[in-house]
Amino acid sequence: MFDLIIRNGTVIDPAVGPLGKADIAIRRGRIVHVGSLHGAEAADVIDASGALVTPGLVDFHLHAAPLAEIGVSAETACFTSGVTTAVDCGSAGCATYMGHRGFLLSGKLTVKCFLHVCSAGLVTGRYHENPDPACYDREKIIRCFEDFRGELVGLKIRQGAEIVGALGLEPLKAAIRLAEEIGVPVMVHGSNPPCPMEEILRLLRPGDILTHAYQDRGGSILDESGRVSSEARLARRRGVIFDVANANIHFSYQVARAAIADGFLPDTISTDLTTRSLYKRPRVFNLLHVMAKYRNMGLSLADVLERCTSRPAELLGMRGVIGSLSEGARADIAILKEIDRPAEFGDCHGEIMTANRILKALATIKDGELIYRDIEF
Repeated sequence: MFDLIIRNGTVIDPAVGPLGKADIAIRRGRIVHVGSLHGAEAADVIDASGALVTPGLVDFHLHAAPLAEIGVSAETACFTSGVTTAVDCGSAGCATYMGHRGFLLSGKLTVKCFLHVCSAGLVTGRYHENPDPACYDREKIIRCFEDFRGELVGLKIRQGAEIVGALGLEPLKAAIRLAEEIGVPVMVHGSNPPCPMEEILRLLRPGDILTHAYQDRGGSILDESGRVSSEARLARRRGVIFDVANANIHFSYQVARAAIADGFLPDTISTDLTTRSLYKRPRVFNLLHVMAKYRNMGLSLADVLERCTSRPAELLGMRGVIGSLSEGARADIAILKEIDRPAEFGDCHGEIMTANRILKALATIKDGELIYRDIEF
């Protein structure tokens, strides 16, 4: 007797490839069988005929309440869009993370965090954080990673010119030195850099992450000819990760189309969800809206799903645990449907792409528990 069987769905597991129509059996929060389950019994059965069954989605970049003033109610935003793991990117710093972590741990959503190098993190949207390396609380940051390794997955630094000012690249250089000492990656917000983007890319190490990779404020990953720069390609070959984190102001169709045409796809597709973008059309709305945007720009469903499941799982050190439908994996599962209907997808400049495909979540299973179900499914 199984706890749950999902029957008749079209199973897509980016970790191993498309599996076609199959059943999935779950027991005690784990996937125990994928294939034909004719005649098998379970306490609960979901008929996923006509739907896609995928690993639970991973939003690799958002901001969760109460870690930031602009943070979203993560379980509400995520479970309704098939997301079972979220990564908060720098909402909290070493002075605020400990006070909020209990809230994250008390919920069902898996939340990992990049710790902001500035002690207060993004405590308010009224003014920018203090990026001066002289103010980094190195001892407390190191202690946070000693105490909460596994919850904390890296350091976050915002490297925009409006934030760092005359400090230039010094905040990033100091963050990388500290991350080297701790043994974690750095995620750098690269919008509106205070220097050519190439200078930032040269500093990044294997495993470090450039987020907002398709932005165009003050400089981008494109060169003067409009092609992906040689420095961006070198960085990727070196192992630097490119995360798109669209947000309302960090995504340009001009950059995205040129990069995709050059074969420079993102490593991860994410939202940068905040209260300023959640459920607000046409730019972000939720992860499914962003995924559909890339589908309508020409990426295959397999390409999009990989960047929202198995690839971020690998970056989080959770390969085979999440982002996979393999036997023994955590039973985090999304049941989705591609629907043909008109929709609009926007960028930071107000350009609108009108397309005819959206993605919808029909159900979300977290640790084997049916946590969300559309009323029509």
